[in-house]
Amino acid sequence: MRLPVMVGENMLCAPFREQRFTARIPISMQNAPAATAGDLAATARAMVPTLRARAEETEKLRRIPDETDREFRAAGFYRIFQPARFGGYELDYGVQTRLADEIGRGCASSAWVMSITAIHSMMLGMFPAEAQDALWGDNPDATVATSFLPRKVEIEPGKGGFRVKGRWGFSSGVDHTQAVLLMLTVPDGQSRRAGFAFLPKSEYEVEDTWYAAGLAGTGSNDVVVADAFVPEAHFLPAMETRGGPTPGSAVNSGHLFRLPLFAVFPYNLVGPALGAAQGAMEAVIAEMTQRSSVAHQKLAEQQSVQMRIAEASAEVDAARALIMRHLEQINEMGRAGQSPDMALRTLYRRDLGFAAKLCVSALERVFPLIGGQGLVPGHPIQRAWRDVHAVAQHLGLTWDIQASLFGAVALGQPSPDPRL
Repeated sequence: MRLPVMVGENMLCAPFREQRFTARIPISMQNAPAATAGDLAATARAMVPTLRARAEETEKLRRIPDETDREFRAAGFYRIFQPARFGGYELDYGVQTRLADEIGRGCASSAWVMSITAIHSMMLGMFPAEAQDALWGDNPDATVATSFLPRKVEIEPGKGGFRVKGRWGFSSGVDHTQAVLLMLTVPDGQSRRAGFAFLPKSEYEVEDTWYAAGLAGTGSNDVVVADAFVPEAHFLPAMETRGGPTPGSAVNSGHLFRLPLFAVFPYNLVGPALGAAQGAMEAVIAEMTQRSSVAHQKLAEQQSVQMRIAEASAEVDAARALIMRHLEQINEMGRAGQSPDMALRTLYRRDLGFAAKLCVSALERVFPLIGGQGLVPGHPIQRAWRDVHAVAQHLGLTWDIQASLFGAVALGQPSPDPRL
């Protein structure tokens, strides 16, 4: 089913409206109702006023409040990519992007934590069955964090696995999860294997280190491992996530667990930027319709204001269209057992990076309209401005990196990132 780009109220794209998703998705889950992307979207949309009201508290806490985590769990957001054999929904890839687009209108930090926590279940579903069973066998409600940023890590290979100690940074939402996947590189004879190690919460500590200007409420703290043994079955080599069979696809037959992880991963990151930019546009329009200049001229009647609103809203709509245009193809190819070639993978990354760039441009365009009021702490448009910039700073979205990937392959060069 092709998902149209919707045009909504006030000449702005209304993200993720009910008519986008009508097909019901069966769940292999005893005594559980079927879930649909539309059901989840309606729930996310209804949460926006509450999350917007909590946004300042979320920033002050530097993590999402416990109430938000409980509500996300109750809504089923963290189950969207969990393997069905543990009660997960295994919905189509991209649902997390659309939910974050919706939630980000109220709080980008909350949208970020929701989206990446959801995708981590897909990642764990790529691990050998033993690692999946270790977390979900006794607690199917458990969630997983990650860190892709190892610092001062020491690894000692041993029989049946390896011992590890060290520190990892930027583990968003880790305070609310029950396990973590840590990127590291394991010595293997004369070579080294990069990949992810699964550790339950009993094997690490969370250190409160997250003080940031943007996405301030994501709780992207450090993970500290004093000394832990990682069995070989709890390690997933990065090169086994490039598309096609993974260790986990032996027990999880859905296409999610055969997708090229690094090629599509930034779809988990960009949704909060779309939502924050959309929410900022709605707030700017509402404010401009009520305000007058010091010369008592209505700002809504000023052509310069009108032009900024028009161009910024077009940038947000264009960003959303770029993001959504590939999702159907990603899922169709996955279900057909096909893997995108390198040209297509770098095209995904180019469009993701450019969409983030467009969101930044839209916020830069309208931020001057709110004047000195935008300097006041807690101003929602200022918060959106900071959050969108923070999202665009992620390596998976930084324009120069994504442009270089696409440009190199387009010009007949090998991909600079072999993990794609």
